[in-house]
Amino acid sequence: MLKLNLRQLFCAVVSSAGLLFATCMASAETWRMAFKAPLDSPDGKIFARFAELVDKYSNGELTIKLYPSEQLGNAQASLEQLSAGAIHIYSDDVAYLDKWSPALRWTSAPFLFKDRDHLLRFFASDYMDALIARVEEAAGVTVIGDVGPLLRGPYRVLVSTMPVKSVVDVDNLKLRIWDNQLVVDVWSALGAEVRVLGFSDVYQAIQTGVVDAVTTPLSLVESMKFTEVAPYVVRTDEFSQALALMVNKAALDALSQKNREALLRAHTEAGVYSEEIVHSITRESIERLKGRSVRFFNDLDTAPFAARVSKIYAERSASGDLPAAFLDTVAATR
Repeated sequence: MLKLNLRQLFCAVVSSAGLLFATCMASAETWRMAFKAPLDSPDGKIFARFAELVDKYSNGELTIKLYPSEQLGNAQASLEQLSAGAIHIYSDDVAYLDKWSPALRWTSAPFLFKDRDHLLRFFASDYMDALIARVEEAAGVTVIGDVGPLLRGPYRVLVSTMPVKSVVDVDNLKLRIWDNQLVVDVWSALGAEVRVLGFSDVYQAIQTGVVDAVTTPLSLVESMKFTEVAPYVVRTDEFSQALALMVNKAALDALSQKNREALLRAHTEAGVYSEEIVHSITRESIERLKGRSVRFFNDLDTAPFAARVSKIYAERSASGDLPAAFLDTVAATR
């Protein structure tokens, strides 16, 4: 903030001499960044650090204004605004870009990847680059840096109004899922009654009985206050997650080389910060929630889940919906 104020003061002094005022003022730019989590959540803290670093490394020439908690609309509305240039950055799982590059939906396929390291190797592949290139061509949207460094999680859980101790307990469970047909199909095959809702609508939906449960990264459970209405948390590890910084490509290309480098540097350092804060916050959060009589279960046998899901993947592969190149890359990066 001090650097920005000094810079503004300099511009004002120059302008008083009638020189370069317009140039000084025009060089500062503000970008709008939208995301679904609250600002005080781990995701929100990561994005706040990213914004601070961008300001720092651009010397105040590029400011990131944060819009948390779906203030600018749900994921699909935000992505349309991102493509149109009304939003500059939207952050969530890269699978949300599947509307423009359908194979990306499989990056969040439950029980398909071995672990987070496996997923990160996949993200670093040439095949992944080709999938993002299709998004650029269709929507004018790309990603900042590599997909993967910004940790979300650190693992996924199911938060519910009743204990879920086996695959049998999923039968007829009214489960909130986001707008992703693959994940909807998988949980439906596991026996759940799926409801597609916005993330910010989940608390009220559980409170009113519209849904019984929600799948979520563990790190967001406390900040979203889900356990106030659903006191059971079971670790599922259904898939690993990373936050992608999706960006309007025209806006990115219009930046100076210095400010593009500032974005990349801030992204890299925010990734390191995310590893620290997500693990720290979740450890502390678990202890607080246990003190509020929240029940945690970490011994769920996921083998029956994986067995049921494997049938779906075999069917989708046979039909061509699950691209052979995708499965080949999954195997090559395992």
